[in-house]
Amino acid sequence: MSENKTNDLIPDKLAYQTNKRRMAWILLAMMLFTTLATIYDPIRMAEAESILMTQYLSMCGLLGAYFGFSAISGRK
Repeated sequence: MSENKTNDLIPDKLAYQTNKRRMAWILLAMMLFTTLATIYDPIRMAEAESILMTQYLSMCGLLGAYFGFSAISGRK
């Protein structure tokens, strides 16, 4: 898909970028909360360890993809 076709798919680019940025900040806040909750009460969090690890890895993947694609598109 060419650059021009990709830009045509997003009618409101400013809102699109704002929403992506908000998503990144919310994910960072959720990761911070998860980390602090685990440090605060590790015994209680041990019961949900597998779910928390899956959640944490998913959030890291989303943030990594956001920053990676932002860096790639910034080079063009």
